[in-house]
Amino acid sequence: MTSAEHTNFSQETVWRPSGRAFLVYYVAIAVAVFGPLINPAVGLPPWAGLLLGLAVLALVGLKKFGQEYRAAPGGLKQVAWWPAVTEELSWPEVGEMKIQRGLTQTFLNTGDIIIHDTQGVARQCWERLADPKGVKAALDARKQAFAGGSEMGGENR
Repeated sequence: MTSAEHTNFSQETVWRPSGRAFLVYYVAIAVAVFGPLINPAVGLPPWAGLLLGLAVLALVGLKKFGQEYRAAPGGLKQVAWWPAVTEELSWPEVGEMKIQRGLTQTFLNTGDIIIHDTQGVARQCWERLADPKGVKAALDARKQAFAGGSEMGGENR
């Protein structure tokens, strides 16, 4: 994000899961589809491997394109289209935000952001984001702007 995007807090910012975060699933698709073709002794017919690969591809598409995360002037939203779920957390309720990432996610510069409420209960998990440190910095800046009494747009940082 640019510094101009950090200072314009009256606009809603949208993040979606990164395609890089699904690398392990892409490998699983390749193994499922090509494994029975390369090694027939695996005991799985090629058509079953293709169906399995297509099923995993459909799940990846659902996870990648079926959800988004929004930082709005009123708070944070986690939106999923199937099943249709919207979780909202207003800025006064937002507590600590933590980045979680494993070894593969660190190599791919992706990760999850766990958002806690003011009591310390995890309320939202923003999964598979590209540059989670940058996203967390943008969310922290918005949270500070709200806490500082600005109306999410008047401060330059």
